[in-house]
Amino acid sequence: MKRGTQIAYIPPHADSLEHPDVQFGFVTSVGNKHVFCRFWNGDLTDIVDKSCSKGVPHDRLVERDSVQQALVDEILKRWC
Repeated sequence: MKRGTQIAYIPPHADSLEHPDVQFGFVTSVGNKHVFCRFWNGDLTDIVDKSCSKGVPHDRLVERDSVQQALVDEILKRWC
């Protein structure tokens, strides 16, 4: 994974991508223990938190496109 990769975060209590607590977003940076991501709001039109990325474990992420890549690229330029 790299900056701009679209992802789905599957929380430890969720058993699949269909679980309602799965969060969709994109990678802002990759660390040794965590991947730092921004997440979309419920209707996938804006990011939830513009102030910082959230660090999540590598093994809880899968690559999954949820929006047009142009929107991700625009937000990365503007907010990240």
